Amino acid sequence: MTDIADNPATPAPPLRRNREYLAWVIGGTALDLGAGIGMFAFPLVAFAVTGSLAATGMVGLVQGLGTLAAMIPGGLLADRYDRRRLRLLAAVTGMVMQALLIVVLLQCWGSLTVLATIAFVNAARGTLLGSASDPMLKQIVTPEQLPRAVSVNEGRGAAIEMAAGPTGGALLAVNIALPALAQLLGNLGSLLATFALRGDYRPRTADAPHRRVREELGEAWAWVRSQPIRLQLMACAMLVNLGSNGLLLAVTLNLADQGVPAARIGLLNTVLAASILLGALLAPWLVVRVPTGILTAAPLLLLAVLGAVIPLLPSMWWIAGAYAVMGLWLPALNASSQGFFMHLTPRAMMGRVGAFMGLGAMGMMPLAPAIAGWGLDLVGALPTMLVFAVITAAGALVVLLGRDLRQVPTSPRWQDFARERGLLADGTSESAPSEADALERT
Repeated sequence: MTDIADNPATPAPPLRRNREYLAWVIGGTALDLGAGIGMFAFPLVAFAVTGSLAATGMVGLVQGLGTLAAMIPGGLLADRYDRRRLRLLAAVTGMVMQALLIVVLLQCWGSLTVLATIAFVNAARGTLLGSASDPMLKQIVTPEQLPRAVSVNEGRGAAIEMAAGPTGGALLAVNIALPALAQLLGNLGSLLATFALRGDYRPRTADAPHRRVREELGEAWAWVRSQPIRLQLMACAMLVNLGSNGLLLAVTLNLADQGVPAARIGLLNTVLAASILLGALLAPWLVVRVPTGILTAAPLLLLAVLGAVIPLLPSMWWIAGAYAVMGLWLPALNASSQGFFMHLTPRAMMGRVGAFMGLGAMGMMPLAPAIAGWGLDLVGALPTMLVFAVITAAGALVVLLGRDLRQVPTSPRWQDFARERGLLADGTSESAPSEADALERT
């Protein structure tokens, strides 16, 4: 099995001329656009169906548990089977789930139990099969292109978010089932684009021996826990994801409870996304010039400060301004940290290592909607948002107290830094592609 990403001697085509990469991006864009609309609208759908903030939080909790339950199995699948086929299967099953949700909503069969069940199954399905998509990126681009590719993903996500919030709100105002239809069409777009991929996306060579599940998981976990820098990032991400996502959801639900139209609430997402899009344009420049440790610590400190300020702001306009400042530095944070760890991870372990890191980073996220919903119902908006602000600040403190992550240099020095610190997998080697294989990617 061969990949252009494995051969430093072969000149890599620019991302804009890499047809395999473009097909991967187009499929991901279609999927993310539909998912963004659905993600924004689904809590409001649950609130409209149940009429309860606490019930809405419960649906979100169950949805998060579905994601966590499938994370490790999804990582195993991504490291055992053709990743292109898994992405195709993810798209097909996603269309089926959204079709089911449309029927439930149009027939007025929705209830707390029904919505929670659909949310759990769909989240588990998406994680189980969709975990294969991101590891494909390392088989498409070179290590030098990873920071830029991650930055492009950030910009793509921001552009999608700019449209997803207002579009989700507008669709919801027309019919409660339209956001689910948009998500179905997004899966269809992903299916068609994935058919256009022609590369070899098996995670390992055909003659590689198959081992027991326990052995494969043990190998990946031993590697993760042997690196304090990964454990530090995992702890930080666990707290920051819970705090920041919970805070944003609490803002959304509080505004909805006050009777603010969904389309207007969606404008906050648009402001955040526009800021992220601008930040994505700066991220590739920053990653090669500013040490990754600084690009990780500084935005997290800013996020902690803004988390404490947002609950005290008097209007949506002030909140929108805070969102704009918050989003500007997120692409550089993600491009540097994600690019660094993707650079270190061997292709054959991308799925399992990503699953362990994701499970740690997202392990507490299902609590976010539950805390937001229950907190708003029981103690009100200000105390609930301040709780999330404190959690976010604790995540930033993890980075400040641990030196490993703060010492990561700029992206051109990642390889030397990883070798000096013993962060590379022992005995790991990726096969180099032939010139014909490399040209086929372009």
